Amino acid sequence: MNCLLCDQSFRAEVSWQALIVQTFPAVICARCRQSFERAQSTEEVTALFTYNNAMKAYIQRYKFMKDVALAHVFRNELYAALHKRREKIVPVPLHHERLLERTFSQVHELLRAAKIPYIDMLRKEINDRQSQKTLQERKSGQNRFSLCEQFDVKDEELLIVDDIYTTGTTVNDIKQLLLSNGAKKVSIFVLVKVKSDE
Repeated sequence: MNCLLCDQSFRAEVSWQALIVQTFPAVICARCRQSFERAQSTEEVTALFTYNNAMKAYIQRYKFMKDVALAHVFRNELYAALHKRREKIVPVPLHHERLLERTFSQVHELLRAAKIPYIDMLRKEINDRQSQKTLQERKSGQNRFSLCEQFDVKDEELLIVDDIYTTGTTVNDIKQLLLSNGAKKVSIFVLVKVKSDE
């Protein structure tokens, strides 16, 4: 098969781990996989990878060039990190206009590819792009999310999942929203975290 990232032919190796735990077939070659750098998680946020050049190219193709097949690239890592979590998984939503423009929600597709169940309990009220704002603008904006009326999060343990963490404004806005609606505990998980010195 051919690597989804570099298009080079490779042979997926079957390991003893694949016989014991659920794993998905490899879709990228070993060289491409090694180009991604694992992240150091903190108390505030659990992250799988850091934002290096390989990840920048991946995000560009996946989110902005709309290559939805790339949702499968990290499904083994996402499955391993999330399938035993006891919290309810809450993906960060796109605004409905952005969803029409992009054609898919990058966070939802990552979770679907990894077969991680989630609950859509949030709505994005304002159609804006964090990537086009300055740090000051990101931190001074109003909360752009609301909790859908049919959900009661009182005493719930929730895990917010997003694709990329830059300043933390988005996930922290959502965390405060959920806590203010009575959630017992709200944690944050992201695929990629930008290093604070970048």
